[in-house]
This record gives sequence, structure tokens and C-alpha cells, in this order.
Amino acid sequence: MLVISSGEARTRKLAGLEQASLNGRYLAAVKAFINSNDADLLSGFVGKSVRDTAGHEHPLETDPNTLYHLAASGSEIFEDIYRLVTD
Repeated sequence: MLVISSGEARTRKLAGLEQASLNGRYLAAVKAFINSNDADLLSGFVGKSVRDTAGHEHPLETDPNTLYHLAASGSEIFEDIYRLVTD
């Protein structure tokens, strides 16, 4: 699953449904934030992280400037987000 953490977006195998659900809600909030510029949409994810199957924690990126930068980078990252939350 796509995880945005520490200024990067990478695919990770998350440790179970709870972790995947949290990450899915986060990705939906990131999409809504990018579309609306409402940083309050990210507030529920500040200080939260998701755990991968190797037990590593990945803090969810909530810095608006970092997310804008990633969105503007022209990569497929945000196309993947849009596809994940609209399918």
C-alpha cells in the first residue's frame, strides 16, 4: 500500500487491516487536503504512524508544504492516491 512518510511516498506491506484502514483514511484526507487547501483535514493524523509487516513504524506525513511538494512533483504518487480512494 502507498505510504507517505518523512517526505517520501513508498509502497509498503502494512501489518493487517487496522494499519491499512488507518492509511486509507489518511490517503483520503491527503486527497481532500490537496483539493481544498484545508490543512485541518490532516489534523487527525498528526503524530500517527502505520506499521509495516517487518514491524517498522512510518509516521504519516502531515506537513502541508511537503504534501504540496509531493503533489507538484508530477509523479504517479498522487495519481495512485486518487485511484485508491475513488475506486
